[in-house]
Amino acid sequence: ILLWVSLMQAKRWLELFSLFIVLPLLFLAGVKQFGPYLLVLLAGVGGVCLWLLVSDQTFKRVRLWNWQEGKPHLKASLRLFLPWALATAAIVYFWLPESFLQWPAEQTSLWLLTLLLYPLFSVIPQEIIYRTFFFHRYKAILPTHSLRLGASTFLFGFAHAIYGNWLAVALSAVGGAMFGMRYLQSRSTAVVVIEHSLWGCFLFTIGLGSYLSLQHTV
Repeated sequence: ILLWVSLMQAKRWLELFSLFIVLPLLFLAGVKQFGPYLLVLLAGVGGVCLWLLVSDQTFKRVRLWNWQEGKPHLKASLRLFLPWALATAAIVYFWLPESFLQWPAEQTSLWLLTLLLYPLFSVIPQEIIYRTFFFHRYKAILPTHSLRLGASTFLFGFAHAIYGNWLAVALSAVGGAMFGMRYLQSRSTAVVVIEHSLWGCFLFTIGLGSYLSLQHTV
């Protein structure tokens, strides 16, 4: 029995390493060739993770929505968003004035398309992969909430290294910690999808879009 448990844990570690470290590194190495297919890759990986979740009898499917329990946490996320969004906008305005509101003003079509597609094809797969799937799938090898939150935060920031700048990694790590904590509190994928979408669309709007996309990398 102990040998079987050890083998299962080794398999989980190998899976985690392959999916969350090797795959982003491979994408980074071939970013110029594969960059245009980022959303397709995200959707594919997200779909596989979702399939594994719903096929797992130990996973409570209600956590994909869980609106009743999640609603209070959504209100908390909005209360957190307002002051920090104002502070972030002020920082961009004073330190990156040439970027402030650049997408709405100069790339309006791209900005509007991003606001429409980003939540559907980027945020939902990311939250399924890095929160819902990660926190459930790796409980055996990362047995505490703190371990799973820390690992998810680090790996979420690491994945954003594909954008080729430290700001994307730093912002994503902060966001990963925030979204991971929100998921632990709410047990609702829907809530973190909304919070993630709100922050992402806001950052694209105020002038950080070029740091959070591949348009200057590929």
